[in-house]
Amino acid sequence: MNFEFFMPTRLIFGPGKVKEVGVNAKALGKKALIVTGKSSAKKAGYLDVVAKSLEQEKIDWVLFDEVEPNPLTTTVERGAKLARDTGADFVVGLGGGSAMDTAKGIAFATLNEGPLADYIAGKRGGDALPIVLITTTAGTGSEANNYAVFTNPETKVKKSLKSPGTYARFSIIDPELMLTVPKKVTASTGIDVFFHAMEAYVGKRSQPFTDALALEAIRLVAENLKGACEHGDDIQYRERMAWANTLAGVAINLSGTCGIHGMGHPLSGIYDVPHGESLSAVSLAFMRFNIPEAPGKFAKVAEALGVDVRGLTLLEAAEKSVQALKDLMDSIEVPQKISAFGITEKDIDALAEHTCKWMTHNLEASPRVPAIDDVKKMYRESL
Repeated sequence: MNFEFFMPTRLIFGPGKVKEVGVNAKALGKKALIVTGKSSAKKAGYLDVVAKSLEQEKIDWVLFDEVEPNPLTTTVERGAKLARDTGADFVVGLGGGSAMDTAKGIAFATLNEGPLADYIAGKRGGDALPIVLITTTAGTGSEANNYAVFTNPETKVKKSLKSPGTYARFSIIDPELMLTVPKKVTASTGIDVFFHAMEAYVGKRSQPFTDALALEAIRLVAENLKGACEHGDDIQYRERMAWANTLAGVAINLSGTCGIHGMGHPLSGIYDVPHGESLSAVSLAFMRFNIPEAPGKFAKVAEALGVDVRGLTLLEAAEKSVQALKDLMDSIEVPQKISAFGITEKDIDALAEHTCKWMTHNLEASPRVPAIDDVKKMYRESL
């Protein structure tokens, strides 16, 4: 057994913990740049809570509230300019994955000159401003890893920035902030938790440490996501989904994602599909393609999803994972076809070529590495 574990981010978990952001951040400097979306954190009152906590510790703050879903590299660059112009000492990301990823990108771009796209493409970068993350959704796991995903508006390529500097100094996971998340967003972000966990588990970069985290995250999603969608004001469902999200976030930090994200990111980059829905739409075809290569892993996924696999062969148990996931996705009403986003047969060849050109890192981490014809076939099965 061989593996490494590295997790420099301090995780602060629990109801009401958002009020402690100021006292935990006071060692990071005297001025914060708060990065958030255009409305939800303000409407829910969370921005006021964070601002008050910072002010109590004599920390000034500046607001950057231009974050969009599927954030753009150009948005990050505007935020970095504001951070430099105002002399921000550290960056606070408040919101879902888009806000947290943008906060990471701004912290990095503030201290690294040139287009952000160059660093995403592999240019070596340096340090970043200190980062604080406060998640308001149980979805991306961004608070627990150093990935930040952005779309280049010129090329429509959606890829990850990853740097030692993009780990948060500390992250706050406060389930009370998730009580106001709408059902559709709860479903989309919650199914993202599942795919983070499953891909970390079945992918080639899996390891014993993350396997344990991933299987527990899958179990928690299976038992709590539908409840969180139907009873959004129930703190118990929100807390368990927040915990699943944290576990899955740590898992992908160490083991990464594979082909579902590889096929889903182009849907977001080209067609602006919400991230979780881009994954759900291609997931079943991916699983059917990969099960023959890793039946033992997929059998465990089925079991974690609640399937009774007693008396089944390994392959039979593995195949049950597909229907179990479909049942879960049916129950929360997330899309399971790329045609739901206006994609048709005529788009498949170009979509597959884009995927195989830009997403090789994810595709090659899959149990069964697909050729371009395999990618086309999976997209067609997902129509």
